[in-house]
Amino acid sequence: MKKMTKRERVEATLNFAETDRVPVYDVMVCDAAIEHFAGKKAPSGEEGVAVRCRAIGRMLDMTRDADGAPPDQLVDVTDEDGFIHHAHERYIGGGIAKRPFTDENGAKEWLCKVLDRMRKSNREFDPGTYARESRERFLTLQRYLGDDTVMLRANSGPGIDSLRYALGLELFSYLDADEPGLLSEYLELSTSHEIDVIHAIADYTLSPCALTYGDIACKGRLLHSPAWLRREFFPRLKRLNEAWHEHGIKCLFHSDGYLMEIMPDLIATGIDGLNPLETVAGMDLAEIKKLYGHKLFLTGGIDISQLMAFGSPDEVRNVCRDAIATAGSGYFIGSTTELDNGARLDNILTMLDTAWNSGPVGRC
Repeated sequence: MKKMTKRERVEATLNFAETDRVPVYDVMVCDAAIEHFAGKKAPSGEEGVAVRCRAIGRMLDMTRDADGAPPDQLVDVTDEDGFIHHAHERYIGGGIAKRPFTDENGAKEWLCKVLDRMRKSNREFDPGTYARESRERFLTLQRYLGDDTVMLRANSGPGIDSLRYALGLELFSYLDADEPGLLSEYLELSTSHEIDVIHAIADYTLSPCALTYGDIACKGRLLHSPAWLRREFFPRLKRLNEAWHEHGIKCLFHSDGYLMEIMPDLIATGIDGLNPLETVAGMDLAEIKKLYGHKLFLTGGIDISQLMAFGSPDEVRNVCRDAIATAGSGYFIGSTTELDNGARLDNILTMLDTAWNSGPVGRC
């Protein structure tokens, strides 16, 4: 079969068509791999962004979150609201060290202030300026990536992740029980803003795919009840998917954890693909392919927490070969969920080598 460009390979996979080999989709934040493929360590600043993108362009067919470089030094950061954020990873934050509140009343007071800011920000949103600046940055990153590597146009979520992160799961749950209207308004304002952003920036010529997301599960179970998700999350996720679909762009849905209980709900929201197939959480590629592989393209499935960190290259190669054979067309091989500094370089190289030499993947 004739060698395809990355864009051709990605678009064919999105549509379950035949490809010359399995494509690779991932998020690259592993210093050793970046240095290996770029020929130098990524410094801080814009040069670091370019170096990282150069490595990504030599490794992956499709990626997201390419705009980022390591900081000059790892220090905790205090934001405008008084949150102190850990920074113990070069690309990924380390969580909240301290919140500006300690109880439900304090959390409610903070959330009310945030809602005021969000209402004002939504009213003042300038889609023209946002679209122009977003496009300019996207094209800059695309030049850094080179070689027609596909970058997802944006990440669109209803806001559950940012709110739960800020409050912590315990205070999130208390406020949901005592002040459900406040949480619902946050999610609504966040979703409305994201829809405005989508219509401002969506452009199939730039990218055929976007990420819609919400981490709603953990190992073996959901983080929120199905009833709550059906009330607060799924309807808003559906609106985001519909907004992207208006522009002919497919939606890859991301959530870690075990999602099988609510897979029919997710499909009903209009998602086109699923990521990252967290195997150690109970997501089985063969089962998902059998049940939903005719409806969803799949990405991920190569365990980052144990296999890529502690397994041997032979083990990685065997798992990758099995995944490719099991999934067939409509599958992007990749980690669960980013190639981080816990992954061994030889294992990353093995995954890539297995993908690059997989041979043609037949039509589903």
